[in-house]
Amino acid sequence: MDVSLVIPTYNRANLIGKTIPALASQVTGDFTYEVIFVSNGSSDSTVEVLNEAAKRYSGRIRYYSIAPTGGPSAPRNVGIRAAQGDAVIILDDDVLPDPDLMLRHAEFHKAHPEPQHAALGTVYVPPDLLLDPISFFHAFPYDRIRTPDRLGYLYFWTCHISVKRKFMLEMGMFDENFLYFEDVLCGHRLEQNGMHLHFLPAARGQHLHQLKASGIPAKGLFTGRWLHAFEQVVSDRAMREKFGILSMDLPPKVLLRRILNRVGLSLLNNRAAMAGLKWMGANRSSRNRVSDLYYYVIFRGNMLAGYREAKRQARRTDLKRAVKEWVDRGE
Repeated sequence: MDVSLVIPTYNRANLIGKTIPALASQVTGDFTYEVIFVSNGSSDSTVEVLNEAAKRYSGRIRYYSIAPTGGPSAPRNVGIRAAQGDAVIILDDDVLPDPDLMLRHAEFHKAHPEPQHAALGTVYVPPDLLLDPISFFHAFPYDRIRTPDRLGYLYFWTCHISVKRKFMLEMGMFDENFLYFEDVLCGHRLEQNGMHLHFLPAARGQHLHQLKASGIPAKGLFTGRWLHAFEQVVSDRAMREKFGILSMDLPPKVLLRRILNRVGLSLLNNRAAMAGLKWMGANRSSRNRVSDLYYYVIFRGNMLAGYREAKRQARRTDLKRAVKEWVDRGE
């Protein structure tokens, strides 16, 4: 079993300089692996860092450079097509892998050789970042997984996931028109073609996210705009429930919670209330419950604003033309 790891990257020269040694020195058993970086139009020294890594770890690390696209779909597609492994691990460029991350995926795919089997690995916030208030956005809700042997497409999180390369080429690939929610959109297509997604908690990596407090409003707007675009393509009840869309077809208890959440958000999303949260400790340097609420209100309020904006814009113009403007991720 040969394994390829594909990482799209954009202007993360300092960060990938830290992760490359760990990527190049993974524990191996009876398998070989390669690491493929795809620079998505980086304007910093990313390409220089990758060129040096390719020389230092010749035969282990390769890289490609493409024109900027604003999202990870195109660079992931480039990397998957260039990969030589039977299985492809997709990892974000802000993940520092544990030494046996590759091994765990290789073992999984050896035990599940059928083309449709895929595995969701985990990422975790390292101890030195746990006190950062913005770590509220760093963690993935793995605790919500109830059926680890059969996850739905909404858990196709490409921060850390692995698939069979041939299955991906034939049944999936990422929609390059989407700059966000492109992973669950791809997962939906794969699931329709028989994907069996497993949870693989033994495969782990540290999430060294670079989000700053100043970028949260833009990230919220960006997420909301693309949520509306995603809803136009995949609109089932599970998706609306997962992403907080207000819809009358939701179960009564869920709908009631959603309405109460909106009411609570409207009461907090104003200058006076936000100033009160700051006074209570929201802007301290260490994370606390008040800071979680404070940043949630900022993000969620902007997300709903972005969703409503996209909905209005879609009524006036073609969606494909509109989404080309939605590039600011806030990161």
